[in-house]
Amino acid sequence: MKVSVATYGSHSALQILRGAKDEGLKAVLLCPRSRHRLYERFRLADELILVEGVEDLLREDVQSNLNSMGSILVPHGTIISDVDIKKFVKDFKVPIFGNRELLIWESDRELKEMLLKKAGIEVPRAFSSPDEVDCPVIVKLPGAEGGRGYFIASGREDLIKKLTETGVRMNRGLYIQEYVVGVTVYPHFFYSPLKGEVELLGVDRRYETNVDSLGRIPASDQLNLGVQPTYEVVGNIPLVLRESMLEKFFDIAERFVEATKRLVPPGMIGPFCIEAICRTPDDIVVFEFSARIVAGTNLFINGSPYSYLLYGEGMSMGRRIAKEIRLAYETSELEKVVT
Repeated sequence: MKVSVATYGSHSALQILRGAKDEGLKAVLLCPRSRHRLYERFRLADELILVEGVEDLLREDVQSNLNSMGSILVPHGTIISDVDIKKFVKDFKVPIFGNRELLIWESDRELKEMLLKKAGIEVPRAFSSPDEVDCPVIVKLPGAEGGRGYFIASGREDLIKKLTETGVRMNRGLYIQEYVVGVTVYPHFFYSPLKGEVELLGVDRRYETNVDSLGRIPASDQLNLGVQPTYEVVGNIPLVLRESMLEKFFDIAERFVEATKRLVPPGMIGPFCIEAICRTPDDIVVFEFSARIVAGTNLFINGSPYSYLLYGEGMSMGRRIAKEIRLAYETSELEKVVT
């Protein structure tokens, strides 16, 4: 079969490579030299192209090599965080699985917020200046950095104090967002243009340092220690939602897909994640989305309860991507799933 699945060696590459092989497709790895030994341990790549870093994806020889193998690149979070995404979308001449324009929208928090609002989805308030703040807020750095550098402020005065203490400036592209108290939930969806359907393939929670360890310290000691919570993700925890909540999340996901079709044609293709906070089971606020595969799907390389209900076998997100590519190739409909 003259089509292969390629990805960069980071984030969810192992799952993507395994999924390609499970669907009978050639698995191509763009492997940073520093991680060569790691990926050799798993023996999943049929073809391995050594690069210095993710920026080498824009090299002409690398792109020519990928095109000669009929490669389709599966993007993930490292592409969002570690390259100039606008330059990448414009200059990368290899087909990408999904809507490459949506990667730009994902990397821009204001565009993200606008898309969610246009979809009729409730989002936390955002503030353009510390002077506007009248509630607890979380301050986020730009890009898909896995929570690195995020911090909470209890209100306007606390925010100004922390910005001053850290030396962080607003012109760095900081995003100030209302801090909503509730349980964080990350459902993993897949939209198939071939079937015109949204599928739920898994749900996770993120395990973050050091905020998830603070609960083990008594409150009085927390105050004495003066530890500030941080939100950098170190891993993911599987989650199964109450069945009564599923319809609400499907409604959010389908609203999101329809909004992408209107605002960023051809719209959503393939995997995406709705990043939400549940105040109660019936009160859900969406604070982010990811318009590509997320690392939480690595929990379910052999499938999740939801993917088993759909497919009756171990269907990871990586394999679901490869399955859509294979079906599109076999039916001469690749233009529906790549850009």
